[in-house]
Amino acid sequence: MNILFLLPRFSENKNDSSLEKELVMEFAEQGHQVYVSIILERYLRQKTHIKEVEGVQLLKIRTGNYYKDNIKYYERGITYMVLPFIFYREISRLIGEVKIDLVILSTPMMNNPWLMRKLKQKFGCKVILIIWDIFPQNGIDMGIIKNKQLIRFLTNKYTKALKLADIVTAMSSGNRKYLAEHFKLDESKLLVLKNWAKITPQLQDNRKEIRQKYSFHEDDFLMIFGGNMGKPQRLENLLNLAQRVKNDPKVKILFVGKGTELTRLGTQAQEMNLSNVSFIYQIPRKDYEELTKACDIGLVSLDERFTIPNYPSKTTDYFKLGLPILASLDACSAQDYGVFLRDETKTGLFGRAGDGDDLYQKFMELYRDNSLRQQMGRNGRQYYEACLGVNKAYQTLMDKYKELV
Repeated sequence: MNILFLLPRFSENKNDSSLEKELVMEFAEQGHQVYVSIILERYLRQKTHIKEVEGVQLLKIRTGNYYKDNIKYYERGITYMVLPFIFYREISRLIGEVKIDLVILSTPMMNNPWLMRKLKQKFGCKVILIIWDIFPQNGIDMGIIKNKQLIRFLTNKYTKALKLADIVTAMSSGNRKYLAEHFKLDESKLLVLKNWAKITPQLQDNRKEIRQKYSFHEDDFLMIFGGNMGKPQRLENLLNLAQRVKNDPKVKILFVGKGTELTRLGTQAQEMNLSNVSFIYQIPRKDYEELTKACDIGLVSLDERFTIPNYPSKTTDYFKLGLPILASLDACSAQDYGVFLRDETKTGLFGRAGDGDDLYQKFMELYRDNSLRQQMGRNGRQYYEACLGVNKAYQTLMDKYKELV
């Protein structure tokens, strides 16, 4: 089969990995001819071109700037609006003669209904839409999107994309139920597809050496939040937890990654005199995994205002590395993701986001019970190995595709 992925980015570094790249490489390793279309930002001063990377045909399509640091909101908005038309034109020019059997794309960047319709018409192909977030409801919940006309426009666009897709994946049963009920989707097209990973052997536990590398003591109790630091994560709740535990010199919270809230959070931590909080800007994947493995708890945080179920992607990393999870969750996610952690997989505990006492109590439950933490970590690793392999994600998608054709 000829498979076309539409992605915002795709690393050409063989050692880099991401959810999207791992799925792309799995399709290639299964013998499919894989094409990947990605954004080539204008500031890089390159023309649209196609090249082979790790056996994959990579279409680098020149657009306006989007991810470049310090660009204006209007510039990012213009790029987003014209991207579907540029992508369709360049895909048609570069691989228009290829018989594409299946297009795979995801929210929030690529699920443009005009582009989806044009590709389906041109190639006579099926389309799989992978749902990472439910937009614009998440922006509405956080008070970022308030204009009623904009809300109506974005909701209509999102709904059209859902209707056009032949298969729609959801990260959890709660996501699936929400999509079916709120968008009146045919449940036969909805598929639960949990975040995946390439199954790799357990990392060697170099706890002492890694901690020394980052200036931590071997007997420190380290909690780590890894990934995007943006508004949806509501990381003030974790800073408040740090404030509650700052009198215990062993307990420390480490934030690793980048995001729109990173600078503000660093300033807030200083204003709160939180000497037990550290920030590390984004580091290579290998270093991140080694550091996470050397920690005691993996942290998850979601904004308490959310009214949609969320399944944080960092969960897979924590499972892979054998960390128990402490999560600060909105009421909606608590009934879905929280139950998954506490009851279904027994891999962590959660507190109510915005309720500092509840989160602190759950922390203390884990902090005081080393055997509980160890068992939860083992449970996570076992679940990762049994259920989260990218090969299983591939087979789940292909089984559903075969039902259609």
